[in-house]
Amino acid sequence: MKPSSRVLIVLSTLTVFVALLAAVSEGRANGFYEGKTLSIVTYGSVGGGYDTYSRLIGRHISKYIPGNPKIIAQNMTGAGGIVATNYLYNRAPRDGTVIVHVLWRIYALQLIGDPRARYDFTKMSAVGMAALENAILYTRKDRFADFEAIKQSKEKVKLSGNGRSSTGFVFGRIVEEVIGRKLFNFVLAYPGSREYNLAVRQGEVDGAGIIKSSFVDQVGDMWKAGQLSVFVQTGTSEGKKDPYFGDAPLLSELAETPEGKAIAKSTALLAGLGRPFWLPPGVPSERVKILRDAFWNVMKDDNLLSEARKLRRPIDPARGEELQKMWDEALAAPPQVVAIVKDLFGTK
Repeated sequence: MKPSSRVLIVLSTLTVFVALLAAVSEGRANGFYEGKTLSIVTYGSVGGGYDTYSRLIGRHISKYIPGNPKIIAQNMTGAGGIVATNYLYNRAPRDGTVIVHVLWRIYALQLIGDPRARYDFTKMSAVGMAALENAILYTRKDRFADFEAIKQSKEKVKLSGNGRSSTGFVFGRIVEEVIGRKLFNFVLAYPGSREYNLAVRQGEVDGAGIIKSSFVDQVGDMWKAGQLSVFVQTGTSEGKKDPYFGDAPLLSELAETPEGKAIAKSTALLAGLGRPFWLPPGVPSERVKILRDAFWNVMKDDNLLSEARKLRRPIDPARGEELQKMWDEALAAPPQVVAIVKDLFGTK
């Protein structure tokens, strides 16, 4: 037998062997979830936006996972999302049976080296993102009629939130940086959006920061009744004003100086709000793929989309690979952006 023939035989044998290994690996992965329970953990409280998305997806995703596991939703509040994210990185099972719906801005604490952030998103696997939403800051009209009234007031606006990573605090601090002076007193004693929007309704605070879907769901009646003023928005995914909020200005429109405009641009990802789902480190790659594919497929499920419309929750998804790239790039921010973020989070 010629040497070339022997080489061909060896290569053919190796090709078959590799194919068999891949088939066995795929078979094991496809059978892994049969009889298992998949937990979807959310950092938010029951009834809030994060909780609503987690439970919505949990009701429909199983049919897209081979083995059709049982799905349960769990809540893990505390420290503005830090507790749930630390759990994801340090204590969650690394076998693909736990997905955590983390706070959108929680990566920023890793970026600035916050000692409470005992996690590293570059070592975890993104499952996908359900939506990227328009964030707003709003007040009761009987307290502050518009942004001009806020700027002219001798009293600071009391904005509610559920921690230093909440929309109200982060977006509020960004607005202060863009304007160049303090405008708000932050009241961060609430466990979730439903509670801090209720605080606005009851007059405990002047306003809050929130994304559109939760705003419509929780205080939309007050908006329709003309009782609220939306004084800034991050805008649509195309960077335009959302007609639902009338002529409420974009963040960039509040800037009065070139420095303010630069801050508005560099903090755009922080100001908005997405719905990201992540796996802990060490989950086998074939299970990561199964869950990413299942997540992407359920985002197109007619029953989920119909229910999302009834819940007034937008679905504007991104694949896990896209979300992973987005956060990897954010975590590689240049020093000048890190300095801005440190200032926003009070660690400069």
